[in-house]
Order: sequence, then C-alpha cells, then structure tokens
Amino acid sequence: MNASPRSHRRSVRFGAVIALAVLSLLSPGMAAQDDETEVHPAHIHTGTCAELGDVVAPLTDVAHIGDDAERTGAISSIPVKTSMTVVEMPLQEIIDGGHAINVHLSAEEIDVYIACGDIGGVVTMDEGEEGNELIIGLGEQNNSGHTGIAWLGAEGDATRIRVTLVEPGDMQAGAEAAQEATRVSAEAGVGAAVEDLAVEIKGFAYNPQAIDVLVGGSVTWTNQDNAPHTATGLDRDALQSGAIAFGESFTQSFDTAGTIEYFCEFHPNMKGSIVVE
Repeated sequence: MNASPRSHRRSVRFGAVIALAVLSLLSPGMAAQDDETEVHPAHIHTGTCAELGDVVAPLTDVAHIGDDAERTGAISSIPVKTSMTVVEMPLQEIIDGGHAINVHLSAEEIDVYIACGDIGGVVTMDEGEEGNELIIGLGEQNNSGHTGIAWLGAEGDATRIRVTLVEPGDMQAGAEAAQEATRVSAEAGVGAAVEDLAVEIKGFAYNPQAIDVLVGGSVTWTNQDNAPHTATGLDRDALQSGAIAFGESFTQSFDTAGTIEYFCEFHPNMKGSIVVE
C-alpha cells in the first residue's frame, strides 16, 4: 500500500508517542538483523492474552531497526524492536471483536510467546482529526524480558498498527552506560557527577527494575500503562510519588547514599530498587 500524506503525518505523530514510550525518537524504516532470533512474528488473535484464539491477521515481524553500524548519537541510547503493518480491518471492528496482539519468540519457536496485549482502552482522536487511534500496552510473557506498546490508527476501512518492544536488559545497559559516562566526565574534571536517569512504567513493571544513581542525581518515572501507578518507598519519607497517570512523569532527586526499595501502591506486585552512591 503506497504511503499517503495522511499516512506520513500519522508516522510523524506516532514518532512522538514512541519517544515518550521508549525514550528515543526513531525513524519508521526497519531492517531485520541477520540473527533470526531477533525477528519475532506477531499476530492479531481472537480472545485475550489469558486465552488466545485463532489468528485473525498476521503482522509484520518485529525486529531491530537497522544495525549497530547505522547507530549514531549517544551510545547509551536504548535500542528497540518494531514493525508497521496495515491491516484490512476497521479499528472499531478490531476493538469490538475482542482481540489481542501477540508476539512470538521466533518462527521456529512459534509456540513461545514473549509479549502480549489485549486490545482495549481509551480511543482518542488523532492530531488534525484524521481518525481515531488507540495505544495499548504489551506485557511480558514467559519471562522473556520484553515489554512494549502497540499503536493502532484508523485509516478508513483499514488500521495501521505499529508494534514496539523494549528489552529491560537493553534499558539497564543503557542506564549503566550513561552512569559510567558521567563518572568518567567527573574524574576528568568535565563537570559535576549529576545525572537524571529514567524509569518507564509499562506492562505493569518498572523498567529497569533496579538502578544505580549518583548522589545528587535524580530519577524520572514515566507511566506508559492505561492505569495509574506510584513509586512508593518502603520508607515513604525516602520516596513517594503519589498517583502517576498515563503519559505523566514524576521526578525526584536523591542526596543521601543508601538503598531504597519501592513498589506501586495500586499494584503491590510491582517492585523496584534504587542504589544511591
């Protein structure tokens, strides 16, 4: 299907959504890596993630954007896996029919699920009133380490769907690289060792779950789930965000060394930790 000006505007708008969701604005072009284990088949199924039914429509395989040779900018940027598909079904039909988006480990291990999300939530009007759109979370399956989001945008009788996955291991590596760069700069006399680390809340989990921050640094939590969350310390005097709504953030600085264990007051199974040093 040829891209129209309207489709181009949708891609630009979705780029802004992804910037918030995965901390990096990425171009829509995508090329799979040579490693086949990094290519993940995805489908729309009937039913829910708890009880998946038949495949309704295949989606483009989810894979890394480009390769390491094409990366530019900060080495601490967080890589993602993504795909874009135009499905010949109206958005409202997909929502009303009771469907889920499911991502598989590989074509060879198609029965192993790594991320899944039930299609439902708040439908909003796209910028410029071009059509309705819906953003859903993709929760981790089978301890895969993958979480993400799926964006669905109405295009007449069709729906444009972008699936984006992030691996917590990649996020942790990015945070560690940023912290190491700060330490090196401080030792070289470039500036004070002050940093601002990021934690995404999505798939009902903190990503990364455990982080280290230098004394004087700060942490920003951004909620990407369609449900409110908190970052509440076991010692509430050390950390208490209050309710963080979808798309909103909370930032706190840490001036005293130590370890802070925290959780979500709405979902106590969500846990995280901060080491301030």
